[in-house]
Amino acid sequence: MLSDLISSELPYLRRYARGLMGEQQNGDEAVEDMIESLIFRISVAPDLKFQKADLFAELDKSIRKRVSTLTDETGIAKILNAMTTLQRRSLLLTVVEGFSVQESARILSVGVPDVEEMLRTAESAIANEVSTSVLIIEDESMISYQLSQIVTEAGHKVVGVATTQTEAVQLAAESEFGLILSDLRLADGSVGIDAVKEIFSKMNREVPVIYITAYPEMLLQGQDDEPSYLIPKPFEPLHVRTVVDQAILSAFLGQEAA
Repeated sequence: MLSDLISSELPYLRRYARGLMGEQQNGDEAVEDMIESLIFRISVAPDLKFQKADLFAELDKSIRKRVSTLTDETGIAKILNAMTTLQRRSLLLTVVEGFSVQESARILSVGVPDVEEMLRTAESAIANEVSTSVLIIEDESMISYQLSQIVTEAGHKVVGVATTQTEAVQLAAESEFGLILSDLRLADGSVGIDAVKEIFSKMNREVPVIYITAYPEMLLQGQDDEPSYLIPKPFEPLHVRTVVDQAILSAFLGQEAA
């Protein structure tokens, strides 16, 4: 049944929408629009059958529709148009959501060769984006080492690695950074989200935050103040680079539009 399919895929639909829209509210509203559209279609054609790719295709349409209704007066349209290009959507669908090239082409209503070409040029395109300094909050040394390598090879600078909330707050006070990569469970039993909240309480600005967790679906339930960017463990380097790129681009364009 459609309701069962939506229920099982809802966390991942939210992840895709938030990743493209750059924040929770707009992403979740796009998902709500998609669900309303599907309910209407089922009401007039109850025999319609949907698969996972169909949900994402409908969501992709919903996102593009929301972006097209925005004006450049606020600067938001400029940000979202840059973040929702076909190449970025192809990357998120294949690298983050795990769709095949064929499925991604179907979702985006483009040809398979188009998606293949976009993915071939993806890494070089990411490398040409704006670089920043990154604060890593992670208590597993192997994972923090991997993350440091990935962001450094992508052209960013690691300002330091913290393993506890106290270390993270202290390091943040001593550093300038434009992005935080944070685990959820830290060495002292504290939670990465609390560490980030304390960091922001002592700053006069906020920077994008990407949380890394083995259970991303637990943070994609539509509650208030949920993360916009999540990376599941174990992760692939291109997955990390894709999400980092999307978060940095959102912040950079937001500053330009301000």
